[in-house]
Amino acid sequence: MKILNTVLVTLIFVLASGYTEAHTADQSLDQVILLDVQGFEGGTDLWISADGKAVCRFAVPPAKGESGLQETRYEFVVSAQQRSSLLELITKHSFFTIKTKDRYYIIPDEARPVIFVQSCTSTHAVGKWEGHKHNDFDPIYQRLLEIAESGENGKQTFRGPFEWNWKPDGFPENKSIYDMTKPKIIQK
Repeated sequence: MKILNTVLVTLIFVLASGYTEAHTADQSLDQVILLDVQGFEGGTDLWISADGKAVCRFAVPPAKGESGLQETRYEFVVSAQQRSSLLELITKHSFFTIKTKDRYYIIPDEARPVIFVQSCTSTHAVGKWEGHKHNDFDPIYQRLLEIAESGENGKQTFRGPFEWNWKPDGFPENKSIYDMTKPKIIQK
């Protein structure tokens, strides 16, 4: 009887492990978006589609003779290794259940990066105030910044004044993503 119990427990463990691995492998990322530009300082935005095609843009304060933020956009392909490691982080850190702290005041010009992910089964967006640490949000955010930086090796497609509402075709409006993550105290 003891051997039978051991075999059953082992079989259940093997089947459960196989299910988890299969479920993770079947999970796909249809769209991943990072919106992280702050009005005075600039920042980085990134859009990744299911096939790995991506656009990143870097916004910087104006140089002498310019006014307003200036942006440079690049088109590139996210490598299979980058996509795999991103999916691994999204799975490991349970992105679709991440919640961050709302707070009841705004610090002027404080950055609040927003991550949006749409998979074959779920859609979720989450924002986090710059000064707060979050053990699940932060590693995904850092990986997205790394992927965006690698995009500078891609094809430059635009250089000029920053356009807040610009986004690549086929992606949700930036405002709708920001609205999904707006702290409840600010929603009006």
